[in-house]
Amino acid sequence: MPSPIAHAVSGYVLSELFPLKSAPSKKQKRYHWQSFLGVFLAVAADLDFLPQLLTGERFHRGLTHTLLFTVGLSLIIGLLGQWSGKFSAQKLIRWTLILYGSHLLLDIFTAGGLGVQIFSPFSDVYIQSPLPLFPGVHHSRGLFDPSHLVFVSWELGYSAIILAGLWLWKQSQSRKLVE
Repeated sequence: MPSPIAHAVSGYVLSELFPLKSAPSKKQKRYHWQSFLGVFLAVAADLDFLPQLLTGERFHRGLTHTLLFTVGLSLIIGLLGQWSGKFSAQKLIRWTLILYGSHLLLDIFTAGGLGVQIFSPFSDVYIQSPLPLFPGVHHSRGLFDPSHLVFVSWELGYSAIILAGLWLWKQSQSRKLVE
């Protein structure tokens, strides 16, 4: 599975590509909270390790890694945003689906393991891409095993590529505004 590095960088890039609010003028403050919330939503599915630490029961890649949870969370966040009067529920629901859903998608594209039961509780089928983008991690070898260098290097390369892509996209957008 991707580590918080790939999930966080993906969340940041997606929150920049699909902002909730338009970018403010240069004189106004930038909406840093959007990027922070985007990163949080993209990583949040892995917070299921907390109850696992406390109880010893397997929670990781459980309920928080399902489409049902993703849709439910998106609806709750959308309704709270609408209730606050600051956001359209529809836009906030769509934004949350994209950002939180990116976590599930990245986990599906990981080598090793069983995959993700995204259709649970309606199906027990594990979904995993036959063409993985991320190498598997060997948790049983401990935190500081040298084999993790391959995994971390791969994620840093992935992160550099999508951040460079975002930078190029922003440069092309700013050139269009000048012309």
